[in-house]
This record gives sequence, C-alpha cells and structure tokens, in this order.
Amino acid sequence: MSNVSPGVYSKIIDLSTFIQAVPSTIGFLCGLTEKGRDNELVFVGSRAEFISEFGEPDITDFGKNFGQGPYIAYNYLGESGSLFWIRALPDDAAYSHLKISSRMAPSDTSASVFLEYETSPINDKDELRSDLLLSGTTQPVGILYPIGRGAYYNKIGVRLTVHSNPTLSGIYVLDIYEKQTDGKDVIIESFEVSFDPRARDNSGDSIWITDVLAVYSSVLRFEMVQKVTDGEFVYSDGYDLIVRNYDNDIGTVTVDLTSGSATISDNKQEFVDWETDPETGNAEYVVIAKDAKGNEIWGWLGASGGVDGESINVFSERLLTGGLQAWNGAVSNFDEDSAISYDIKKSNASLSTPFESTTEPLPLRKGSDGELYDVSGTFDPVVGTTLLQQAYSGLLDSPDYGGGYVDDMLDAETVYFSLVYDAGYPTDVKTSIVTLCTTRRDCICILDNGDNSTFEISKDSRDLNQTYNTYFAALYESYNKVSDPFTGADVWFSPVYHMSYIIPRNDNVAELWFAPAGFNRAAINNIKELRFNPSLGQRDQLYLKQLNPIVRFAQGYTVWGQLTTQAKASALQDINIVRLVLYVQRAIEQFCRFFIFEQNDPITWGQVGGAITPFLEVIKSKRGLTEYAVEVGATNYEQKTKKFHVNITLTPTRTVEQILLNFFIQ
Repeated sequence: MSNVSPGVYSKIIDLSTFIQAVPSTIGFLCGLTEKGRDNELVFVGSRAEFISEFGEPDITDFGKNFGQGPYIAYNYLGESGSLFWIRALPDDAAYSHLKISSRMAPSDTSASVFLEYETSPINDKDELRSDLLLSGTTQPVGILYPIGRGAYYNKIGVRLTVHSNPTLSGIYVLDIYEKQTDGKDVIIESFEVSFDPRARDNSGDSIWITDVLAVYSSVLRFEMVQKVTDGEFVYSDGYDLIVRNYDNDIGTVTVDLTSGSATISDNKQEFVDWETDPETGNAEYVVIAKDAKGNEIWGWLGASGGVDGESINVFSERLLTGGLQAWNGAVSNFDEDSAISYDIKKSNASLSTPFESTTEPLPLRKGSDGELYDVSGTFDPVVGTTLLQQAYSGLLDSPDYGGGYVDDMLDAETVYFSLVYDAGYPTDVKTSIVTLCTTRRDCICILDNGDNSTFEISKDSRDLNQTYNTYFAALYESYNKVSDPFTGADVWFSPVYHMSYIIPRNDNVAELWFAPAGFNRAAINNIKELRFNPSLGQRDQLYLKQLNPIVRFAQGYTVWGQLTTQAKASALQDINIVRLVLYVQRAIEQFCRFFIFEQNDPITWGQVGGAITPFLEVIKSKRGLTEYAVEVGATNYEQKTKKFHVNITLTPTRTVEQILLNFFIQ
C-alpha cells in the first residue's frame, strides 16, 4: 500500500540471510528391550536418558542376533547426543495396570474405594479409556499404567497415602516401587498428587496426578479421561463420585456443632444446589469441613436455610429420613472459632483406603510382551524379525490413542536423521533398513555382512544375502570379540558395534567429509579377537565386493575401508563423499524453501546464488571440496512454469587409499 499524505515511512528489509548449517550426526535405530515406550519414535539425548527409560543393555535378553540394538544406541550416544529410537513390540502386547474403582449402592452410607485388574489384556490406550466406563454399580476413577507395554512392568508397585499435612485436602503422596533382583521393593519415584484436574500447588503448577506423572515420571502414567468430545474431557464416573469438588468456601464460614441442630453457613454461598429434602431418602452430597489445625468433620447435606440458602443442615447418615442432624469425625477437637474451610462432594471416601491395609506396595499386573515370546516363555526369532522389519518400514501399530502406523521415520521433511544403524539383525531386517534409506534419500545406513567365520563365507554372504547395490548403504566385516561392560562376559559383536561410535567421533574430531577409517580416526582398542583377519590379497577381494573390514595390524585394530555398496565406479562409492553430498543437499534444500512464492527474476536468483557460494566456500576451506561452481537462473519455459534452477557442481576432496613410495638411487 502506498501512502500519499506527508510523512516519513520506513521498512526493514533483511539482507542478512544465509544458509544455516544442519546437524550432521543424527542416528536412527530400532531394537528390542524389556521396558520403555514401545512402537513410538523417541528422541534420546544421552546415555543416561536411554538407560533410564529402556534399561541397561543385556545381550542375554534377546541373544546375539536381536540383542545388540541397545549396545549400538549406547555407543552412539557416547559420541553424539542425537538418536531416534523405536522399541518394537507386537500388537498383542499388553499394559500392566492397576485400576482404582469406587462403588456406592443405594443402601450404602458412604462410597467404597477398591482396586481391580482387567481380565482382558489392555493392548492400547483406547482400551484404557473404555475400561473407565461405568460397569453395573462399579464406577472406575482411573488407571495407573506404565509408559510402555510388556511383562517387565509387572515388577512395578505403588502406594498411595494421605499427605501428612492435615490442612491440605485431597492431596496424596504416590510412591512408586520397583522389585530388585534380590526380591526387595525399592522406591524409585515419589510425588505429591491430587486426583482433581484443577488442583494447583503454591507456585501455580498443576498437581493433577495425570499431569505430574506425564511431566516428571519415567515409569508411570495415569488415565481418568473416558473420552474427548468437542475438545472437552469427559472424566470417569468415579471422578464425580470420589474426586470432584462441587464447591467450597467463598465467604465467612461458621458451623453449629450441636448434635440435633448441626449446620454449616457461608455468608456468600447458596447451598440450594446441593440440598436434599429429608423426606425423600438418601442425601446426594456431603460437606467436609476443616479447622485451622486440620481437624476434619463431615456430614450429609439436607435442606438449606437462611434468606438466600446461605446455611444448610448436616446429617450424620446418608439416609436423612429420621436421621440425626449431626456431624461425623473429630467434633470434640474441632475449633469452631478458627478459620474454617469446606468442600462439597458426593462422598467422603479416601482414594488411599485400599492402600492402607498393607505396608507393602500394591503391584501392577497383567503386562505382557504378546507373541514376542511363545507359550513356554521363549523368545520367538521369527516374530522378532517381523517386528524389526515393520519398525524400519513404518508399519508398527501405535498403542497410542487413535492407533495408526508408526511411520514418522518416513517423513523426511519433519524428522531428520543422517545415519541408520543395523545391529546384527537378520538379512530381511537389513533389507528393510536399506529400503528406508533409499526411500528417504537423505541418509546412509551402516550394516554388517552377517556373522561369518571365514573370508570365504564372508564373500558368499555378500553374493547371496547382502546383495545391495546403492550408495545409501555400507557393509562392514567382521564380527569381533569384546568384553561386554554390562554383563562382564566376552561377546561376539557386529562390526557396527564399533562404527556406532567411530562415525560420530569422526565428526567430532574432524568433519563429516573425512573418512571414518584408518588409524587416525578409526582405531579400535577393545577388540580381543576377530572372526577372521583378512590378508592383503583377501582385502583386495573384499574391496571389490565393497566390504569394509576391521583389520588387525601390528599397530592395532582399525577400520580399513569406507566404501558404499554401489558397484558402479564413481565418487559416490566413498562414504565420506556421500555424506558430504547429503549434508550439502539438506542445507541448501532448507534454505531454498524460503524463496518459494518470491518473484522469479534475477534479483531472487542472485540472492540464492549469493548465499550458496559462501556456504560452499566454508566447506572448501575445511577441506571438503577442491572446487565448486554455482549457476542460478531460469529459461523462458522455466519462468512460465514458475520454476528456476540451481545448478551446483561439486568436486569433493578425495581420500588417500594408496601411497606410492618411489625411491631413486643414483
């Protein structure tokens, strides 16, 4: 819009745009663990985070072919704080749980609270919500369940106790226990919670049990929402009966403690909404009052009185007909001259009651790993293979609300990773990993060639099993014996075990366009034995098969190759060059998005080209490129079709693979 009246009009035009560097070392890995969130893409930022949720690696859990995933993750996180991880479980895996329920029959004088377990497996969170529906006279309050499914969480127990401060209403202490290997239950987490969604602490933070566990607990969650309708939560029937506070003090409160004339008054309250005619039978609401010291009295509400219903009669029994107008509780200790507060509810039952009958924690139960284990409790490798295939292919079923496939890793626009790791998995799983990388086309996968005892078997495995021919995949040999830092045993690990930390370490000490091979950046210190140590002639054969071996020289063990599986001779046979190209592609793609819908003219072309050149110059100065060229523009046809081209020619710096020593004697 152009202004025509006199004045000074200004604009701020940003000419400082540049190409943002993108993260170069973000990993992705799927695996099997006993605990942790399952069938969900989880970002893990450290070793401590991984172990806290998914547990310490233990090769005995799933064996050599399926148990290496956590080790690869642990090694990787020692060098890079960026890993996407999926713990895979079958659809029929079940949540361990403990349901808090309530009941109030017409003849009851007060509601009862009890604990129960669903007889049918709870396989997803929609089933959790359906289990909160009214069942006969049973009104569920909510369900405690772990962050993931599986039998492991049957080791978890809980205790709920009333807060030690008597002036606090509806506040509990939730202690979470875990059974140790010696059979003892040990507290691993403890929280102050309320079951009221509106409850807040003195700093204004929510202490609703659902919020507290979701934010602070690494183990448990709590559900008390039946469904969400038009964006509004519909809470369980037990919430209305046991938890919901229908009103509380809003003015000056007084009580009449005298048996036969007991009342409560609030000069700003109208008690009409909670009154019950004494001639109709059972009262519907109860009032719970506390003095300044926390002494508590309570009673059922009858008829309201006063000019505007500012007082109401209180009865000791729910059946008002012929009942005594009196208070229950600590009447003799109650200080009616102190500041008095009250809550109006449908019962005075405590949610901690079923936990008070024992000093032991009450267990979660019914958790299951589903068909991952057969009827004898033995791990099923066929199911394990299928699960990992589905995990890398985005075909796992989510246990979250609404279900659907866990296919986030297929979305290259919003989920970015540059390295995808194998973990000694069967060939079918490796194939799914390669398919993921060739589909996304922005990451490279690191695979092993299987556990081959000899050089000849290694060649056959490459020819018959790992037949990949793409620059998005790299294969390594051979398996090697390492002392497992977690179990103390000597274990034969995949070469990917070492590549999981060598590649991010290479990026830390050098740049991603440096080769993750050789003595300077890929020396290995903890190998005890190789399945086979290839000779010079065998290394030539492995090179022709695009297999990267770990070799024992007199100077020690090292990775002695950095080829992709691409058979065609080109620069893209080298891992460091592929990673360089993918890095440049990602950075420039993100930058160019900001020019969509700009004017298709030389000014825009110049802005794009002017930003790409200094970006590539930095890479050249850091020895990633020897030369480059950038040309931006549009033909007449491209302008008509709303396009322009960016032609970038890269000449990557090649690595040294042979040193020719020529000695001239005169």
